[in-house]
Amino acid sequence: MKTISKAILAILIFVGTVSAEPEAPQTKEMGPAGTTTTEAKEHKKETKEPQAKVYQELYEDTESGQIFTKPGPNRVKVEYNRPLKNGDITTLPDAFAHRPDDTAKEKLTIYGRIQFRGVSGSQDSLFNNGHRDFNTVDWNFRRLRLGAQYENDWWGTNIQLRLENMLNRPDVVQTTSTLNYLDANGRPATTSYVTNTRLKDNRGYIHEAFAYAKIPYGGLRFVFGQLPTQFSREYLQSSANFVTLERSMIVNAIPQFDNGVMIQATPLKEIDHKWERYLQLSLMVSNGKGGGGDYGTGRRQDLTTANRYGAVNTSPIYYARAQVNVFGGLKRESDGKTVNWQEGEEIFQRELKWSVGAGYVQTQNLITPALYVPEYTPGTTSGIQLLTAQGSNPDRGSLDANGNPNFLVQNSVPTLARPKMGLVGHTYDSTFTYKGFYLSGAYTKFGGAASNDLFGYHGTIGYNIPFLDRYYIMPVFKYEYIQGDFNRNGKVDPTDSLRVYWAGLNLFGDKHHFKAQLYYQVLGNQFDVNPSTGNAMPIDDRRVYLQFQANFWTGVVSPEAYSYRPN
Repeated sequence: MKTISKAILAILIFVGTVSAEPEAPQTKEMGPAGTTTTEAKEHKKETKEPQAKVYQELYEDTESGQIFTKPGPNRVKVEYNRPLKNGDITTLPDAFAHRPDDTAKEKLTIYGRIQFRGVSGSQDSLFNNGHRDFNTVDWNFRRLRLGAQYENDWWGTNIQLRLENMLNRPDVVQTTSTLNYLDANGRPATTSYVTNTRLKDNRGYIHEAFAYAKIPYGGLRFVFGQLPTQFSREYLQSSANFVTLERSMIVNAIPQFDNGVMIQATPLKEIDHKWERYLQLSLMVSNGKGGGGDYGTGRRQDLTTANRYGAVNTSPIYYARAQVNVFGGLKRESDGKTVNWQEGEEIFQRELKWSVGAGYVQTQNLITPALYVPEYTPGTTSGIQLLTAQGSNPDRGSLDANGNPNFLVQNSVPTLARPKMGLVGHTYDSTFTYKGFYLSGAYTKFGGAASNDLFGYHGTIGYNIPFLDRYYIMPVFKYEYIQGDFNRNGKVDPTDSLRVYWAGLNLFGDKHHFKAQLYYQVLGNQFDVNPSTGNAMPIDDRRVYLQFQANFWTGVVSPEAYSYRPN
């Protein structure tokens, strides 16, 4: 028993000796609300701060697209965008629960544009009441736009509203009719009454609306919706990027937008990545009735309805365009990447840039009338009709009272000898710039029964001068000439040609985003008539324009996209 007691006592002495080792003194630091640090630690759960993931620095060659691990000439640092988790994204309302697998590939851009101008003119111009030259100023919105562009990994969409159409007063056309009836005495009597039949100005609010899908070969892109027609360089240029005040007169001969489908490609990409921006191709087929912004079409039926022009038309219109960028595309200042050619942006590139293009258009039935903008409408006449559209006239003409083909009609409508008012058009254009010097021009010719033998050419020369590091001032001169048999008498009369002279000054406050344009225009035509001789005589049609533009383009755009900017 004594042995057991001694063993227990020895164990207790050993344990006491071990526990008696000196401990570090604890300092009671005061924490928040009077609590000590020790007490706070007892109640606080220790968590480790997440460490940022370290990415290896990579550099992309701006010409070849190759990736390198070290910096060098023509190489820019690759910026990493880590994808967000779908679980962290709030779903859209009304059961739109699906989100892209990689939301980092989503890109959304919101854009808008205001072009506000004041116009004054001489006595024979459209902007004068006829009393004296430049006696008033007409302030108006030339363009007022708002839209959005969305892009995902392999598809995207673009919607833009033409808000200046909302400013137009919807005048109602009144029709006076006569009602025959018997009065209280039973005698015949008549009365007139007025009915409101339709809106006079019923252009649509949709400027453009399309979607596209990328095809992973040759930069192919399939596009559908209300699209810019793929014919002239100026129609593909955004109005935000105008170097001159307006597009040339001859481009208004055909619609700027139409409902249809299109294929675009940069085929040289398959040969070598560095050649991708050197060639751009477009093929388009559309209804030929024009877009909603100009013609108010696009609702429900379009091609096969008779309520728009009075005759069913099933002839589409075909467009094709090729553009060669001789020295490649344009370089973005932000990262040095090369993007496709954006007409109007090249004036800010100091390097040598040159783009050459050709377009083709063809249809069996030209339905839409030519657009006629105020900038080219003479003040003393309703102007000229660039092309003769078939309109509501049926193919192969009409029949006379005896049921025989009617040939006693004007040569502007179909007959058996002229069954359709078809159209074929060609255009060749070019833009050149080097260290501020700017030169651009085009030649366009139309053929076919609807063409009026129309042709025209124009040229623009300017010099963009930088000053104070961020601003530019650019004097510009432009000449336009068009000619056609507009009265269809088989010869060229003095009234069948028009010359337009422009002299202007562009002041770029923030490049095309904020700018002012002062232009002087002369319409050199002979649309007036000498009262003594009856011969044509020139009119005094001179205008002065002062236009201000504010244009925002905020969001994210893909570096590999077509760098499309809205018109």
